[in-house]
Amino acid sequence: MIALDDQDKRIYLEELCELIRIPSRSTPEGGEEGPLQRLVAGKMRALGARVRTFDPADLPEFLTHPLCSQPERQYADRPTVLAEIGPPDAPALLVLAHSDTVPIAKPGDWSFDPFGGEIRDGNILGLGVSDDKWGTAALLTILRRLAGSKRPLRKRIILASTVDEENGVGNGLLLLTLAGVKAEGAIYLDGYRMNVLIGNLGGTFLLLRPQSAAAGRLNALHADQLREGCRKLSGRRAGLFDATFYRDNAVRESSIKLMEWRDARGPCFNINFYTLPGEDKKDICAGLEMMVEEALGEERREYELDYRKIWFEPALVSPGLPHVRCLTAAASEVLKAMPVITTISKQDAFVLTNHARIPTVSFGPASCVTGKGAFHNVDECLSVEEAWTGCRIACSAVRRWLEI
Repeated sequence: MIALDDQDKRIYLEELCELIRIPSRSTPEGGEEGPLQRLVAGKMRALGARVRTFDPADLPEFLTHPLCSQPERQYADRPTVLAEIGPPDAPALLVLAHSDTVPIAKPGDWSFDPFGGEIRDGNILGLGVSDDKWGTAALLTILRRLAGSKRPLRKRIILASTVDEENGVGNGLLLLTLAGVKAEGAIYLDGYRMNVLIGNLGGTFLLLRPQSAAAGRLNALHADQLREGCRKLSGRRAGLFDATFYRDNAVRESSIKLMEWRDARGPCFNINFYTLPGEDKKDICAGLEMMVEEALGEERREYELDYRKIWFEPALVSPGLPHVRCLTAAASEVLKAMPVITTISKQDAFVLTNHARIPTVSFGPASCVTGKGAFHNVDECLSVEEAWTGCRIACSAVRRWLEI
């Protein structure tokens, strides 16, 4: 039903490069996903899907919902795209990707056009290629193969291209929830290392803002003291990750991290922290604040402490669920090896799992996890073969679910 060939690969790569050429950044002020989302909707309609689009303004309860992050931001011309194929009342699988990217990191440091969408030396170059335009292009490939099948579908596939993931915490998936999307499960094409990610950690950010508005630079000694405090606290917490499905989590040894930040009020320290299921928010906050007190001593009074909202919630789904088993089997088939089944750090999938009651598993490739060329970084790129492998695995997982 979804047998891919060289022509499918060529079209997939062409569409992925086309998507890269359309800026779709989300920022602390708002977002620019509209043009890309209209292109995606048009392609899905042309392939015969039942397509629905809606803006946040179409769901007035969105801006007052407890999970809405920063409702004062700009939400105009940021449509969500939903496409369905298969019997309208049949059991459904939701497959989704987010259309937005981060802003350009250090634009002067890029060695190529972030919106060039070109292939060079076996790599696809451009902002958002690995986070998450590879996934958006894969949605189109899945739909194209299903629409071209001569066998009628017995089940329903819902494809969603969402908005506001990068700066909106769970806003994009909250919009899906409020729009009434229902499915037996969801495969979120947003992951890394070809891992099968059956859950996510929780947490948020603790900001330390200098009390003096005149402080133009952060105190370097305080940075060293806080960084060492974070390192020690992370070490004490590492044992919490010994539970199944958390041992391979990328932040096991660094669940408390210090970053130097700048928000609308100026430079500040940002303590990024991750929580596991069962941990109490009050206890976490008390431990963090005690670490800050111990690190800074009397000079702690020089800072105002503030927690960024919304908190990410921990979430975990069973690896035995049908769509999770289908994804695992598809990855094993294509990779010729059993994929790692683990959890990701903070991710918006918790909204679907915990609030829409759609158990969500995530998956995706990444050429690099940190450094130049990685997602969110300068010169973002993804190898052609990794992108195509991710697309093949997504298509195979959908095929397997339809055949159950």
